[in-house]
Amino acid sequence: MMRHVGVGVLVIAGLLLLPAVTSAQAIGGTVSDSTGSVLPGVTVEVRSPALIEQVRSAVTNGAGQYQIIDLRPGTYSVTFTLTGFNVLVREGIELTSGFTAAVDVQLRVGAISETVTVSGASPLVDVQNTAANRVATREVIDTVPSARTFQGLGVLIPGVVLGGQTNNVLQDVGGQSGQSHMTLAIHGGRTRDQTVHIDGLSTEASTREDSSGPYIPDGAIQEYVFDYSANGAETETGGVRVNHIPAEGGNNFRGGAFFSSSPPAWQGSNFDDRLRALGVNATNRVKEQWNAEVKLGGRIVPDKLWFFATYGRFVADEYVLGTYYAQDPRAIRAVPDLSRQALSEQNAYSTAVRLTWQATPRNKFTGFVVNGMQHS
Repeated sequence: MMRHVGVGVLVIAGLLLLPAVTSAQAIGGTVSDSTGSVLPGVTVEVRSPALIEQVRSAVTNGAGQYQIIDLRPGTYSVTFTLTGFNVLVREGIELTSGFTAAVDVQLRVGAISETVTVSGASPLVDVQNTAANRVATREVIDTVPSARTFQGLGVLIPGVVLGGQTNNVLQDVGGQSGQSHMTLAIHGGRTRDQTVHIDGLSTEASTREDSSGPYIPDGAIQEYVFDYSANGAETETGGVRVNHIPAEGGNNFRGGAFFSSSPPAWQGSNFDDRLRALGVNATNRVKEQWNAEVKLGGRIVPDKLWFFATYGRFVADEYVLGTYYAQDPRAIRAVPDLSRQALSEQNAYSTAVRLTWQATPRNKFTGFVVNGMQHS
């Protein structure tokens, strides 16, 4: 069977109007002086290469509190400025999807021309949000020796189980399931309660409610976010919510490539005389399995328009236990040809493109499009 699949997601991120549609990264806290008294009117600026506008700012309120929301995942520095006090810079703040970093600081009296830079451990505990989740960052995806799918990563979370199978595979350990449609569940829930989102918007297939239709190259994704407790009202089930956070371009060009392959000779086998005595003629085994991706991101207009493009292709063909081609496919009664084990075949290619446009200092538009072909 051949399928042509495509999906387009347009996120209009009017930062004042839709703060919860994409992801809820934020930096917030309280600013005080050396005596512990709160300081209103402090200018707080966050900077990061992940921001197309490069810098975003806020001012502390009467209680000395501030919060800067709708930040992209990445590494940030935070600068605190108030007349009569030293400038304080806090560096190395790591934000993952859905994380709110609490950064409380104390300013010392001094000349505004003096700058104190603090480099330390990034906040690890989110004390603002009640939802339970795990984030698979790009570093984790590239390092963990598992299938490069959200199912292969999500099943590593304690308590998460897989349901269903794809390409005759129950547990994918090397990509042999191809475009996996296995689903995740936790806390005794139903696997079909899984929901799949891209940047917070549903991409569920028209044929089933728990999976995405198109094959999305893993290289197009910056992070996978697994929400499994206290999900928001935008999630209609109590199951695992998998939110794909697409990678964005930047002012600097960057790219990469990935290739993996599992030749049949590398696969072990438990096919022995005991199984032959039970009447088993063959086992599930790999015929051909490989996956290749290339990606490139950068600027079209500096600080204004970015792009990130990914192309992926895979083949996952596997001989299936107990299934054979017919000796005569035209015969009314099929007689299996035991010398020709049947194949479960999957191969697909797909292109994903993300555009980010900073239309005004307060409004950003993001488009994400996936288009490709799948044969199975």
